[in-house]
Amino acid sequence: MQFDSETDYCIVGAGAAGCVVADRLSESGRDRVLVLEAGPSDWHPFIHIPATFLQLVRDPRFSWYFQMEPERELKGRAQRAPQGKVLGGGSSINGMAFMRGQASEYDEWADKGCSGWGYNDVLPYFKKIERYVGGDDHYRGRSGPMSVTGANEVHLLTRSFVAAGIELGFPANADFNGSARDGIGVIQNNRRGRFRSGAAQTYLARARKRANVQIETHALGRRILFEGKRAIGVEFSRGGQVKRVRARREVILSCGSIKSPHLLQLSGVGPAETLAAAGIPVLHELPGVGRDLRDHLFVRIAHRVRGTQSMNERTRGFRLLYELAKYAVSGSGIMANATTSGALFCRSRPELAFPDVYVAFTPGSYAQQLQLEREPGMAISVIQSHPESVGTIRARTANPEDQPAIQPNYLSAALDRQTVVAGLRVARRLFAAPALARWSAHETKPGPSAQTDEDLLEFARSAGTPGLHFSTSCRMGTDANAVVTPDLKVRGLEGLRVIDASVMPGCSSGNTHAPVLMIGEKGSAMMIEDRGKPA
Repeated sequence: MQFDSETDYCIVGAGAAGCVVADRLSESGRDRVLVLEAGPSDWHPFIHIPATFLQLVRDPRFSWYFQMEPERELKGRAQRAPQGKVLGGGSSINGMAFMRGQASEYDEWADKGCSGWGYNDVLPYFKKIERYVGGDDHYRGRSGPMSVTGANEVHLLTRSFVAAGIELGFPANADFNGSARDGIGVIQNNRRGRFRSGAAQTYLARARKRANVQIETHALGRRILFEGKRAIGVEFSRGGQVKRVRARREVILSCGSIKSPHLLQLSGVGPAETLAAAGIPVLHELPGVGRDLRDHLFVRIAHRVRGTQSMNERTRGFRLLYELAKYAVSGSGIMANATTSGALFCRSRPELAFPDVYVAFTPGSYAQQLQLEREPGMAISVIQSHPESVGTIRARTANPEDQPAIQPNYLSAALDRQTVVAGLRVARRLFAAPALARWSAHETKPGPSAQTDEDLLEFARSAGTPGLHFSTSCRMGTDANAVVTPDLKVRGLEGLRVIDASVMPGCSSGNTHAPVLMIGEKGSAMMIEDRGKPA
């Protein structure tokens, strides 16, 4: 087999985890590290201005704008799934919510056979990520590469949302990344001053200054190359040419929960029936590749706003010009903030030991997925934190440029349907509390006619949108359907690891960015430890 170049480590995908791995593996200067990214560099100014991420998620230059399969429980709707296709991946185009997840979920990972992934095991890696001022030293990091902070400006409606929750008896929570997840408060962001502090602007910015790091953008991974059952390199296309790079040590897939299982399948690693249907020869049968896909479903209740301004009108016309000027002069205003700003973590049933509902507040409302309405509005999104509905990623053909079939199967589990309905009732209670009701003209979605559980479930089926927190499609574990072992090596193969959200054995209870960074940190540490062992 002929190769065009060689490296020690080849990382496929410069998303959040890939950036971390590139930085940590190259720190010593011992080994050469090549990063292949299908998208461009993070050159666009909208990447760096927090509020403008909504303009990027549908831009094919920076996003895989996947078309998903029709969803039976969502009335046959086939929706889009934007995913980052740029240096930094999703961390360059997401809403910057920085949430680690609750301690209990990591202990559950360990209980599922993922030894070394309990909360006490992963906490040091969470701390290693961040530079945070405030909170408890036991839980928060002070000297990491990524700046994490509270909102630049807490909108009046967000403050009212928090006050409404306290009126209802929910505890105030000043730090969702501290000792407890329960309660209501303001979401933290990975932001440095007026700018986004994503993985490309922190970890990869350090790595790319080193002589032993090479970054190739617009480089689409086509397949992993093997000698027997050992990964020895990657075939990729760039500028109309197909090239091969040999990896002397390891190949690392950090393509995310859609592209990582897809690339494994394109390489002949996955369920035999899926590979056969796509016309791909089986190199290594691994039934779990592309199985167990999970995502949060967002169901938003919206109200028309009166008596104050929402984000909707502040991002249009002369008000937008004012906000742009404010941002340019002082780095403040709505342009320095993400859209979702408040959160409540609560229980759908009182007997539960831990919160299972994530309620997210936006001082604006959406006409459709990720597009703000023109009229003043505010919205509360209801999310089942740990969905039991599972789906699949399947290669359609052997062509790397063809999109895979993406089928999350939202609301297919009865518990998810029950939890969403319970969460919608919590959202209505929040809107009815005096602190928030004073700003409401009326409910616009679903509207006052939706009263029964059946009505609310029908609304969820008609209006629910993907949370874009895809995970678990290459999950780790020790059972027969696990794709990677707890040290993130692909089962039955050598020289190949997966380090991204796809390895999670369960869906994170909040946003996935912080957990993915942690996986990158811990995965890198395990690789460096292995590197020091005698051959």
